[in-house]
Amino acid sequence: MNIDLIGRARQGDLDAWEVLIREIYPQASKQAFCLLRDKDLAQDAVQNTMLKVFNNLSGLKDDGAFTGWWRRILTNEIYLLLRFSSRVMSGITPELLNTGELSVEDAVTLKLEMGQAIKRLPLEQQQILLDIDVRGFNLQEAAEEYNLPLGTVKSRLFRARARLQETLKQYRKKPKERVDMTIESSDIKDRICDYLEGTMEATARNAFEQELLQNPAWQQEMKKQKDFLTFLHLLTGKITLSVAEIKDKVQAVIEKTEDYEEIVDATFFEQGKPSTVTSHIWFKKPDRYRTDGDSAATGPITVIMKDGIMLSWLADKRHVRKLILSQEYRERGNFSFPDSLKAMAENKSSRILGTEYLQGRPVLHVQFSEQVPGLGEMNTHHWMDKETWMPIRTEYYNVKGELVNRREVRELRLNQGLPDSLFELDLPEGVTLEEENSQVVNLPQDITLTEAAERFDQAPYVLAGQNYKIKHQWVEVKEGKGVLLSMYSVLGEQNPLLIVTQGPVPHTNLPPNASTEPVELKFDGRKATGGLIKIELVGVKYMLDWQDNGYYYSCGGQLEKDELLKIPGKLTQAEWKFLP
Repeated sequence: MNIDLIGRARQGDLDAWEVLIREIYPQASKQAFCLLRDKDLAQDAVQNTMLKVFNNLSGLKDDGAFTGWWRRILTNEIYLLLRFSSRVMSGITPELLNTGELSVEDAVTLKLEMGQAIKRLPLEQQQILLDIDVRGFNLQEAAEEYNLPLGTVKSRLFRARARLQETLKQYRKKPKERVDMTIESSDIKDRICDYLEGTMEATARNAFEQELLQNPAWQQEMKKQKDFLTFLHLLTGKITLSVAEIKDKVQAVIEKTEDYEEIVDATFFEQGKPSTVTSHIWFKKPDRYRTDGDSAATGPITVIMKDGIMLSWLADKRHVRKLILSQEYRERGNFSFPDSLKAMAENKSSRILGTEYLQGRPVLHVQFSEQVPGLGEMNTHHWMDKETWMPIRTEYYNVKGELVNRREVRELRLNQGLPDSLFELDLPEGVTLEEENSQVVNLPQDITLTEAAERFDQAPYVLAGQNYKIKHQWVEVKEGKGVLLSMYSVLGEQNPLLIVTQGPVPHTNLPPNASTEPVELKFDGRKATGGLIKIELVGVKYMLDWQDNGYYYSCGGQLEKDELLKIPGKLTQAEWKFLP
């Protein structure tokens, strides 16, 4: 390494910097990738290292030690990326790192605050902290690594831990407020980087611009940082993906995937208590699909789809059912996931939170946010495998930050050459498939109440209330005839509280031999008789169905029995002139 080049770069010569970085950047990238095995994570580690080298080279006393110095910084950045997600860190009170009682936003913010606090430490304290608390060095090893007296290492570690612990205490006291700190030179550089990268919020950005006008030294520092960051971006070509680009990438990967097998846990949280259903799923192009599962309501169940036919087999009931898939269902419901990603992004803002590790594989973490008027923000967090871009985990949070739904892939295998025999249903002796009267399955279509009224030739029944988010869909059951499905969700909640269906044709798909309890109810001011079924499916406790004037009705959802029985009496027929 050219000692003269290092000296000129240390004195602020940007031309020397460019030459120096061009020499060490390939070495740093190779070292980072060998340890992280992920291109984006490696780029993050190298960029962070280069910024620290740029900001702290002026303090390097021996130009000949430059190579070992920047490599130690890079190694610590790599270890920080690999292990910073841990909630255990020596020397820090465990309660300060516990995110269990926090909302997802506050938990993420806590980690960001901790990361920023580490970045604000003087480099000599930062390196000692990372070596001992993250990499696992003991005091003597750190002293030998930096050729320092043992007492100096202890002193630097103590000051670093004390400052970090104080930052976390301040955050715990005021989790939604920014902690005021004395502005030091490292803080100015961090703020300049945030400003140049466009990550600074609008209010903070305006305030910073006003301060910038009053500080010529800051303007000079910004010029240096801007030149350096521009060079880094050109060197790495790193960009942030948009939702549209994510969908394009997912589609491209799907086109290369011939088959997949996955084991999935779907968990529903009611008042914090989890209920999980595990499914084993196989898919093979062009349209072969199989899932094996088990639930309290149905017992063991197998569903197979191929060649436009759906077969469902309930082993405990010794019952098999055949459904015909419509052409639209076959074209759009082909078990690829761009459509589900599109649904998650609908009417929501999105941002990339970065690369993480789940079950030993690198995943891209995406957050979708929906504003709920008067209540705040409701978030969905989605983790996608970086190699295949298939969904690995999806978590749905309500406006209070409480986790309500989670879907997690525990095992994923691709392109195994799944045999066609896997998608055949072997029925036990004595069980026959009824070929007649097979129902056609159509995809639901969004619809307005006015359109539904025109198809029914009467106004639909609706549940009045200002605190509901309502979605209406039309499902065709027989040619020319269908059912209106209305989903009522409490504002700020992810899952529907209640689902109401109505139409001139029978449409409830109940488990065979389901035990129905006759009940008396009130509907449209009249007495009626209905049937109550205990379902015990995720998100559906009971289902109630009844008939009136040639129409079939049902309602079901998360309501308890007594509450559900009151719903028919609360339904009112919308007036035609007020239909949207």
